[in-house]
Amino acid sequence: MKNTALLLAVISIGFILACQKTITVKPLLYNDKVSIQCFIEPDSVPILYFNKTVPYFGKDIKKNQLIVRNAQIKIIGGNSADLLTLDSLFDKIDCQYNYFYKGQQKIQANQSYQLNILSGGKTYTANATTNLSAPLIDSVSYVANYSDIYGEHEGVIVYFEDVSNQTNFYRYEMKRSADTTTKKAEAPIVSTCLGNDSIRVSEMGRAVFNDIGNEDKQIKIVIEPAYSHKKGTTGDIYIQSFDKSAYDFFAQLDRQKLAQFNPFVEPVFLQPGQFGNTAVGFFAAKKNSSKVKFVYPE
Repeated sequence: MKNTALLLAVISIGFILACQKTITVKPLLYNDKVSIQCFIEPDSVPILYFNKTVPYFGKDIKKNQLIVRNAQIKIIGGNSADLLTLDSLFDKIDCQYNYFYKGQQKIQANQSYQLNILSGGKTYTANATTNLSAPLIDSVSYVANYSDIYGEHEGVIVYFEDVSNQTNFYRYEMKRSADTTTKKAEAPIVSTCLGNDSIRVSEMGRAVFNDIGNEDKQIKIVIEPAYSHKKGTTGDIYIQSFDKSAYDFFAQLDRQKLAQFNPFVEPVFLQPGQFGNTAVGFFAAKKNSSKVKFVYPE
Protein backbone atom coordinates (compact mmCIF):
# COMPACT_ATOMS: atom_id res chain seq x y z
CA MET A 1 0.00 0.00 0.00
CA LYS A 2 2.81 2.38 0.94
CA ASN A 3 4.69 1.50 -2.27
CA THR A 4 1.56 2.18 -4.32
CA ALA A 5 1.04 5.59 -2.67
CA LEU A 6 4.69 6.47 -3.22
CA LEU A 7 4.45 5.45 -6.88
CA LEU A 8 1.33 7.57 -7.36
CA ALA A 9 3.07 10.55 -5.72
CA VAL A 10 6.09 10.20 -8.02
CA ILE A 11 3.83 9.93 -11.09
CA SER A 12 1.87 13.02 -9.99
CA ILE A 13 5.04 15.07 -9.50
CA GLY A 14 6.34 13.93 -12.87
CA PHE A 15 3.04 14.90 -14.51
CA ILE A 16 3.12 18.37 -12.91
CA LEU A 17 6.73 18.95 -13.98
CA ALA A 18 5.92 17.80 -17.50
CA CYS A 19 3.14 20.42 -17.67
CA GLN A 20 5.42 23.31 -16.74
CA LYS A 21 6.27 25.75 -19.49
CA THR A 22 8.49 28.78 -19.46
CA ILE A 23 6.74 31.85 -20.86
CA THR A 24 8.73 34.90 -21.88
CA VAL A 25 6.75 38.13 -21.60
CA LYS A 26 7.90 40.82 -23.99
CA PRO A 27 7.65 44.28 -22.36
CA LEU A 28 5.41 46.79 -24.07
CA LEU A 29 7.02 49.67 -25.88
CA TYR A 30 7.71 52.49 -23.45
CA ASN A 31 6.55 55.98 -24.39
CA ASP A 32 8.78 58.24 -22.38
CA LYS A 33 7.67 61.61 -21.05
CA VAL A 34 9.29 64.24 -18.92
CA SER A 35 8.76 64.94 -15.24
CA ILE A 36 8.36 68.58 -14.18
CA GLN A 37 8.29 69.43 -10.48
CA CYS A 38 8.43 73.00 -9.25
CA PHE A 39 7.17 74.82 -6.16
CA ILE A 40 7.23 78.59 -6.09
CA GLU A 41 7.26 80.23 -2.67
CA PRO A 42 7.42 83.93 -1.71
CA ASP A 43 10.91 85.20 -0.78
CA SER A 44 12.60 82.15 -2.33
CA VAL A 45 14.19 81.64 -5.75
CA PRO A 46 12.43 78.95 -7.81
CA ILE A 47 13.92 75.45 -8.11
CA LEU A 48 12.62 73.22 -10.91
CA TYR A 49 13.36 69.53 -11.50
CA PHE A 50 13.13 68.57 -15.18
CA ASN A 51 13.89 64.87 -15.73
CA LYS A 52 13.26 62.03 -18.13
CA THR A 53 10.85 59.31 -17.05
CA VAL A 54 12.02 55.69 -17.21
CA PRO A 55 10.12 52.37 -17.36
CA TYR A 56 9.30 50.67 -14.06
CA PHE A 57 11.40 47.60 -14.90
CA GLY A 58 14.14 49.61 -16.54
CA LYS A 59 17.73 49.61 -15.35
CA ASP A 60 18.74 51.99 -12.60
CA ILE A 61 19.93 55.27 -14.08
CA LYS A 62 22.03 57.85 -12.29
CA LYS A 63 20.70 61.35 -11.76
CA ASN A 64 23.09 62.89 -14.26
CA GLN A 65 21.45 60.68 -16.91
CA LEU A 66 17.91 61.63 -15.92
CA ILE A 67 18.23 65.40 -16.09
CA VAL A 68 17.00 66.99 -19.34
CA ARG A 69 19.73 69.38 -20.40
CA ASN A 70 19.71 72.44 -22.65
CA ALA A 71 16.11 73.34 -21.84
CA GLN A 72 14.95 76.95 -22.05
CA ILE A 73 12.96 77.58 -18.86
CA LYS A 74 11.33 80.87 -17.88
CA ILE A 75 9.04 81.87 -15.03
CA ILE A 76 7.18 85.05 -15.88
CA GLY A 77 5.36 87.16 -13.29
CA GLY A 78 5.78 89.90 -10.73
CA ASN A 79 6.61 92.33 -13.56
CA SER A 80 9.68 90.31 -14.59
CA ALA A 81 10.87 87.21 -16.45
CA ASP A 82 13.30 84.88 -14.70
CA LEU A 83 15.49 82.59 -16.83
CA LEU A 84 16.31 79.39 -14.94
CA THR A 85 19.73 77.81 -15.47
CA LEU A 86 21.06 74.32 -14.80
CA ASP A 87 22.59 73.86 -11.34
CA SER A 88 23.44 71.04 -8.94
CA LEU A 89 24.21 70.13 -5.34
CA PHE A 90 26.24 67.16 -4.15
CA ASP A 91 24.25 64.64 -2.08
CA LYS A 92 26.59 63.00 0.45
CA ILE A 93 24.12 60.19 1.13
CA ASP A 94 23.69 59.13 -2.52
CA CYS A 95 27.28 60.10 -3.41
CA GLN A 96 26.07 61.88 -6.55
CA TYR A 97 24.91 65.29 -7.66
CA ASN A 98 21.25 66.33 -7.66
CA TYR A 99 20.49 68.35 -10.79
CA PHE A 100 17.88 71.07 -11.15
CA TYR A 101 17.14 74.38 -12.83
CA LYS A 102 17.43 77.42 -10.57
CA GLY A 103 16.12 80.96 -10.93
CA GLN A 104 17.80 84.22 -10.02
CA GLN A 105 14.87 86.27 -8.72
CA LYS A 106 12.87 85.73 -5.55
CA ILE A 107 9.19 84.93 -5.95
CA GLN A 108 6.78 87.60 -4.75
CA ALA A 109 3.60 87.11 -2.72
CA ASN A 110 0.14 87.58 -4.26
CA GLN A 111 1.38 87.40 -7.84
CA SER A 112 0.41 85.22 -10.79
CA TYR A 113 3.23 83.33 -12.50
CA GLN A 114 3.50 81.40 -15.75
CA LEU A 115 6.01 78.64 -16.41
CA ASN A 116 7.30 78.27 -19.97
CA ILE A 117 9.59 75.38 -20.94
CA LEU A 118 10.98 74.76 -24.42
CA SER A 119 12.83 71.48 -24.84
CA GLY A 120 13.33 69.10 -27.75
CA GLY A 121 10.93 71.06 -29.91
CA LYS A 122 8.14 70.74 -27.32
CA THR A 123 6.60 73.45 -25.16
CA TYR A 124 5.26 72.98 -21.63
CA THR A 125 3.29 75.68 -19.84
CA ALA A 126 1.48 76.02 -16.50
CA ASN A 127 0.27 78.75 -14.12
CA ALA A 128 0.27 79.32 -10.37
CA THR A 129 -0.62 82.19 -8.02
CA THR A 130 1.20 82.88 -4.75
CA ASN A 131 -1.81 83.89 -2.66
CA LEU A 132 -1.76 81.02 -0.14
CA SER A 133 -1.81 81.57 3.61
CA ALA A 134 0.37 79.55 5.97
CA PRO A 135 -1.31 77.19 8.46
CA LEU A 136 -0.63 77.54 12.19
CA ILE A 137 0.71 74.53 14.11
CA ASP A 138 -0.90 74.27 17.55
CA SER A 139 1.13 71.40 18.99
CA VAL A 140 3.15 68.27 18.22
CA SER A 141 3.43 65.00 20.14
CA TYR A 142 4.45 61.37 19.75
CA VAL A 143 2.71 57.96 19.89
CA ALA A 144 4.58 54.65 20.08
CA ASN A 145 1.84 52.58 18.41
CA TYR A 146 -0.62 53.83 15.83
CA SER A 147 -2.67 51.92 13.24
CA ASP A 148 -3.85 53.22 9.86
CA ILE A 149 -3.97 52.00 6.24
CA TYR A 150 -0.17 51.63 6.31
CA GLY A 151 -0.34 49.19 9.24
CA GLU A 152 0.83 49.59 12.83
CA HIS A 153 3.69 51.99 13.44
CA GLU A 154 4.95 54.81 15.63
CA GLY A 155 3.83 58.29 14.76
CA VAL A 156 4.49 62.00 15.09
CA ILE A 157 1.19 63.77 15.80
CA VAL A 158 0.64 67.29 14.53
CA TYR A 159 -2.34 69.50 15.36
CA PHE A 160 -2.79 72.59 13.20
CA GLU A 161 -5.47 75.10 12.27
CA ASP A 162 -7.07 74.88 8.85
CA VAL A 163 -6.67 78.13 6.92
CA SER A 164 -10.15 79.65 6.66
CA ASN A 165 -11.99 80.83 3.56
CA GLN A 166 -10.02 78.75 1.05
CA THR A 167 -9.76 75.11 -0.08
CA ASN A 168 -6.56 73.74 1.40
CA PHE A 169 -4.08 70.97 0.65
CA TYR A 170 -1.36 70.03 3.13
CA ARG A 171 1.79 67.96 3.59
CA TYR A 172 4.05 67.31 6.58
CA GLU A 173 7.78 68.04 6.60
CA MET A 174 10.49 67.51 9.21
CA LYS A 175 14.05 68.82 8.85
CA ARG A 176 16.63 67.06 10.99
CA SER A 177 20.17 65.69 11.02
CA ALA A 178 21.11 62.18 9.90
CA ASP A 179 24.35 60.18 9.72
CA THR A 180 25.50 56.62 9.02
CA THR A 181 23.95 55.41 12.29
CA THR A 182 20.55 56.49 10.98
CA LYS A 183 18.25 54.11 9.14
CA LYS A 184 15.75 55.04 6.46
CA ALA A 185 12.78 52.67 6.16
CA GLU A 186 14.76 50.08 8.19
CA ALA A 187 17.70 50.23 5.76
CA PRO A 188 21.00 51.60 7.15
CA ILE A 189 22.41 54.68 5.46
CA VAL A 190 25.53 53.39 3.73
CA SER A 191 27.62 56.18 2.25
CA THR A 192 31.35 56.40 1.65
CA CYS A 193 30.88 60.12 0.98
CA LEU A 194 29.26 60.93 4.32
CA GLY A 195 31.93 59.37 6.51
CA ASN A 196 31.59 60.50 10.14
CA ASP A 197 29.73 63.67 9.20
CA SER A 198 26.05 64.39 9.70
CA ILE A 199 23.82 65.94 7.07
CA ARG A 200 20.58 67.89 7.17
CA VAL A 201 17.73 65.89 5.62
CA SER A 202 14.18 66.83 4.75
CA GLU A 203 11.65 64.15 5.69
CA MET A 204 8.36 64.51 3.78
CA GLY A 205 5.12 62.82 4.76
CA ARG A 206 4.26 60.23 2.12
CA ALA A 207 0.57 61.15 2.30
CA VAL A 208 -1.04 64.49 1.47
CA PHE A 209 -4.20 65.86 3.06
CA ASN A 210 -7.09 68.13 2.21
CA ASP A 211 -9.49 69.97 4.51
CA ILE A 212 -12.73 68.46 3.18
CA GLY A 213 -14.98 67.95 6.21
CA ASN A 214 -12.61 69.93 8.41
CA GLU A 215 -12.98 73.39 6.94
CA ASP A 216 -11.97 76.11 9.42
CA LYS A 217 -11.31 73.50 12.14
CA GLN A 218 -8.31 72.05 13.90
CA ILE A 219 -6.80 69.19 11.89
CA LYS A 220 -4.89 66.22 13.33
CA ILE A 221 -2.45 64.16 11.26
CA VAL A 222 -0.22 61.27 12.33
CA ILE A 223 2.96 60.66 10.35
CA GLU A 224 5.17 57.57 10.48
CA PRO A 225 8.83 58.70 10.73
CA ALA A 226 10.90 57.78 7.67
CA TYR A 227 14.22 57.93 9.54
CA SER A 228 15.19 56.10 12.71
CA HIS A 229 15.79 58.11 15.85
CA LYS A 230 17.08 57.96 19.38
CA LYS A 231 15.68 59.52 22.51
CA GLY A 232 16.44 63.22 22.33
CA THR A 233 16.70 63.40 18.53
CA THR A 234 15.40 66.83 17.48
CA GLY A 235 13.82 68.15 14.33
CA ASP A 236 11.93 71.14 12.96
CA ILE A 237 8.37 70.40 11.85
CA TYR A 238 6.47 72.32 9.19
CA ILE A 239 3.07 71.99 7.55
CA GLN A 240 3.14 72.87 3.87
CA SER A 241 0.10 74.42 2.18
CA PHE A 242 0.06 74.14 -1.62
CA ASP A 243 -2.08 74.12 -4.76
CA LYS A 244 -4.41 71.34 -5.87
CA SER A 245 -2.14 70.55 -8.83
CA ALA A 246 0.63 69.41 -6.45
CA TYR A 247 -1.90 67.62 -4.20
CA ASP A 248 -3.27 65.60 -7.13
CA PHE A 249 0.24 64.57 -8.21
CA PHE A 250 1.42 63.47 -4.74
CA ALA A 251 -1.89 61.74 -3.95
CA GLN A 252 -1.53 59.63 -7.10
CA LEU A 253 2.05 58.75 -6.19
CA ASP A 254 0.90 57.63 -2.74
CA ARG A 255 -1.84 55.41 -4.18
CA GLN A 256 0.63 54.03 -6.70
CA LYS A 257 3.06 53.01 -3.94
CA LEU A 258 0.27 51.29 -2.02
CA ALA A 259 -0.76 49.36 -5.13
CA GLN A 260 2.77 48.04 -5.65
CA PHE A 261 2.86 46.27 -2.30
CA ASN A 262 -0.79 45.32 -1.79
CA PRO A 263 -2.36 42.76 -4.19
CA PHE A 264 -5.83 43.89 -3.11
CA VAL A 265 -5.30 47.49 -4.23
CA GLU A 266 -6.22 48.40 -7.79
CA PRO A 267 -3.22 49.51 -9.90
CA VAL A 268 -2.85 53.28 -10.23
CA PHE A 269 -1.50 55.08 -13.28
CA LEU A 270 -0.57 58.74 -13.25
CA GLN A 271 -3.32 60.75 -14.90
CA PRO A 272 -2.84 63.87 -17.03
CA GLY A 273 -2.40 67.00 -14.94
CA GLN A 274 -1.37 70.56 -15.72
CA PHE A 275 0.77 69.47 -18.66
CA GLY A 276 -1.73 67.11 -20.28
CA ASN A 277 -0.37 63.89 -21.78
CA THR A 278 3.03 65.35 -22.61
CA ALA A 279 4.49 65.41 -19.09
CA VAL A 280 3.86 64.43 -15.48
CA GLY A 281 4.33 66.65 -12.47
CA PHE A 282 3.22 70.09 -11.29
CA PHE A 283 3.94 73.80 -11.14
CA ALA A 284 2.44 75.06 -7.89
CA ALA A 285 2.57 77.72 -5.22
CA LYS A 286 3.57 76.69 -1.69
CA LYS A 287 3.55 78.31 1.74
CA ASN A 288 5.19 76.80 4.82
CA SER A 289 4.02 77.23 8.39
CA SER A 290 6.43 78.54 10.98
CA LYS A 291 8.66 75.76 12.28
CA VAL A 292 7.98 73.98 15.55
CA LYS A 293 10.80 72.19 17.37
CA PHE A 294 10.12 68.52 18.14
CA VAL A 295 12.12 66.20 20.43
CA TYR A 296 11.63 62.43 20.27
CA PRO A 297 10.75 61.27 23.82
CA GLU A 298 12.00 57.71 23.27
